[in-house]
Amino acid sequence: MAFPSHAAIITAAGSSERFQTSPNHLRRKKEFILLDDRTVLYHAVEPFLSVPGLQAIFVTHPIGLHDETEVALDNLMFASKIPIYLVEGGQSRQESVLKALELLESSALQVSYVAIHDGARPWLTSSLIINTLATATVFGGAVPVLVVHDALKRIDEHQCLSEHLERNNIVTVQTPQIFSYPKILEAHRHAIINTQKAYVDDTEIFSDYGGMVGTVEGVIENRKITTPSDMEVTVVRHRET
Repeated sequence: MAFPSHAAIITAAGSSERFQTSPNHLRRKKEFILLDDRTVLYHAVEPFLSVPGLQAIFVTHPIGLHDETEVALDNLMFASKIPIYLVEGGQSRQESVLKALELLESSALQVSYVAIHDGARPWLTSSLIINTLATATVFGGAVPVLVVHDALKRIDEHQCLSEHLERNNIVTVQTPQIFSYPKILEAHRHAIINTQKAYVDDTEIFSDYGGMVGTVEGVIENRKITTPSDMEVTVVRHRET
């Protein structure tokens, strides 16, 4: 395929609150934890650099953690020919992504697509990026998905089963989520005004404002680190490979 020009936004501006629920765990951002000799954030960013057509990477970070984020990226900040920009995040993930999208606009880089990826997903592969990008060129947007195999139930306020849900055509979604850059920028600008709705992810924003999102087969290893137990499983898997 001919690779379209694109940029990547890596989201790492969250507070990692759920990751810090364990009293025995050091209070650190999960993206800054080491997997062997590199941070989770480093592993999340690095695969994008091997995809042709990449013009820039924007990494969002919490207020006051610019220097720590730069350290977490190690030599990627300076050894790569692709520019990497650090973006101070907003009050929510949605605000942080919009800030990165608007910084991309002000950079005057000519890009057709933008990939948005969780900084806490260190098991990303370049092949998954390429497959998702290819699908985005067809539909305007694309996301990796996994088929749900477990039975789905709804619970009530007493934590008892209240409804048995049909799982056909139900999937879970991963990142990177890749979109036509002009369309996702416009959708985010509309969505930030809609204060009545809390958006789950960027595919929801894109769909709400007229975008179509195709799907590609996700990778089960491309898990998101959310709690300390996720980190322990990830470290074990990393050592086994």
